[in-house]
Amino acid sequence: MKKIFTLILSVLFTHVIFAGELFPDLKPRPFNLGDKLESDATIGGYAIWQGEGKWRIFELEKSQATGGGESTSLGMARFFQTEGKQWIAGMEIRSNLQSGKLYWPGDPCKREDMLFKLQLGSGREDNCVTINHIARYMSNPSGKSGELYALFKDQGIDLPSTVLRIQFTRNGQSSKMLHYIIDINPEVMGFQRESEPEWGRNPWNKTMSFNDPAKKQFIEALTAWATTFVKQMDDGLRQKPEAFTGIVSWRTIMNGVVKADNTKTKVALD
Repeated sequence: MKKIFTLILSVLFTHVIFAGELFPDLKPRPFNLGDKLESDATIGGYAIWQGEGKWRIFELEKSQATGGGESTSLGMARFFQTEGKQWIAGMEIRSNLQSGKLYWPGDPCKREDMLFKLQLGSGREDNCVTINHIARYMSNPSGKSGELYALFKDQGIDLPSTVLRIQFTRNGQSSKMLHYIIDINPEVMGFQRESEPEWGRNPWNKTMSFNDPAKKQFIEALTAWATTFVKQMDDGLRQKPEAFTGIVSWRTIMNGVVKADNTKTKVALD
């Protein structure tokens, strides 16, 4: 009887541990395309930024990282948010699912042609945020992205041609990793659709967007928001449940801000 009682307690305890966890027992949990993400969801024990509480799941994938005879399980989760017939945002999170002895090489803040970048840590303690624009968004989807694209077409969801990508990279000792990629639709903020497929010629490129008062103002507000977020990545890596609870939606960053006047002095060319 005592053994049965112990077994029941063990099952209940395990259920509590993995409640909301996307990778219980180091395996992606079952889900249906478009399932809502729970408010207490975690990935490898790391808290997930909930945003407006409207994320829907479309992919969970486990992989293995190896090096020097070591191996560590990694998890990847991808989400999307829509409203009506409009695509609002997408989010991808990668994390370690177990500790180990690997470290993650690289230099995520190396590029200079970004809209914004900030490096708070480097080496084996990377802590970097970048903002970039992505042209031809979802122009050639495959795998789970292809399934999601088919769902969008079926539901009449309008996808933007260009998105802004905010990327957070936090690496640590003992194989710890927490990476965020958040893609946002600038059309939601009232900007016109930019369909230029070439990255360098796209109006959201740094060389042009910084000369557009409205775009520049929005990028500056997004930069302040991303700076607040990246400062919480340390707490995120420490698996604090409240790490991201104070991070508001990116859609609120222009509240109370007067939109810039689009008129500006132009250089006269002969």
